[in-house]
Amino acid sequence: MYEKLIVIFILINLPIVIFYNKITNIINIIDYRDDVRKFHKNNVPLFGGILLTYNISIFSIIDYSIGLNPINIFSNTREQFSFFGGLLMCFFVGLYDDKFNLSPIKKLFLNFFIIFVVISIDDNLVIKSLSFSFLEYPIELNNISNFFTILCVLLFINALNMFDGINFQAATYCIIIFTLLLFKNVYSFYCFILILSLSLFLIYNFKNKCFLGDSGTQFLSFLISYIFIKTYNIERSIEPEEIFIILSFPGLDMFRLFLLRIFNGKHPFSPDTNHMHHLIKFRYNFFYAFLIIQVMIILNILLYYILDNKLISLSSCIFSYIILFLVYRNNKGQKI
Repeated sequence: MYEKLIVIFILINLPIVIFYNKITNIINIIDYRDDVRKFHKNNVPLFGGILLTYNISIFSIIDYSIGLNPINIFSNTREQFSFFGGLLMCFFVGLYDDKFNLSPIKKLFLNFFIIFVVISIDDNLVIKSLSFSFLEYPIELNNISNFFTILCVLLFINALNMFDGINFQAATYCIIIFTLLLFKNVYSFYCFILILSLSLFLIYNFKNKCFLGDSGTQFLSFLISYIFIKTYNIERSIEPEEIFIILSFPGLDMFRLFLLRIFNGKHPFSPDTNHMHHLIKFRYNFFYAFLIIQVMIILNILLYYILDNKLISLSSCIFSYIILFLVYRNNKGQKI
């Protein structure tokens, strides 16, 4: 199957590669340098989300026509609608934000509405209990299950968006996630397409000719959330502590930034250069920041699979982030 997908991927992306400059000029959604938070030399097209959505859409249409995917991951049309509807709605919210700069509160409200609609359509997307390996009994969420599900997805959408602050970082991180899911044979059809799409994106990102944009992070965070929740609820092949470990670095960094901003009397969504990648970058450069963070993410994931005691792996994951912050906290005169 994978050889066929690679051939199709090359064919459908060849026009983009050939006419990339013309396409991005026509779309004209640009990330402009401001010398405050954005220091790239040239103005860069926010084309990453469009590239991902294009590939998933085309492959889904081809799959529907000739059956590329040997495994039917949707049991009914409601599940299909919740998946594609939620994915596209999140993408378009991000695309609108890339073009017109939505306020964080409006974007939060729109995302809340999308997730609420999606979980109302597909009950299998609601997190009803949490079964940790180190607890004797599962934590039943009961009446707060819908709220908890929406909160988890919203937090990850925001965390991935904040994590996408330097080249390679968010895309490589998502490739790591989709590679793990591919090895577990979880949504392998979509995971493989996204690995190819993100790899193509990274080529342009390396040349500083393409950023993911909000459309990209919205698309990816919804998709990853959907896969994790659905797989946990139906197959139980992914555990809650495993999900926490995989998603921990962006989440912990977001949590720290929220506390820092509130402590300094700022709005939690106010942009700044206090992200972990900024702290490391100010001492070295962006590549070292990218490398250090990705290595830490991979090591924490590997530690989870090596250790039998999952509570220790969870503690180690949190502790390693704290250590990294303490090492680099004094860069740029940080006070907390």
